[in-house]
Amino acid sequence: MFKYLVILAVGVAIGYGYGWKDAQVNEKNVAERVVDRIGGETRERMGNDVDTRMAAEGK
Repeated sequence: MFKYLVILAVGVAIGYGYGWKDAQVNEKNVAERVVDRIGGETRERMGNDVDTRMAAEGK
């Protein structure tokens, strides 16, 4: 059991260090950058803003 706790502690320490360095370099966090990358070019077409859709259709 102790071995698993040590491995977990080392993993948390490495992850925290990586996250800290990443946060110092980038303004957006990792989750926001992944969502931006996934959304890509289709993000505008998949919007759910009803007011914008109605204004575009002229209703």
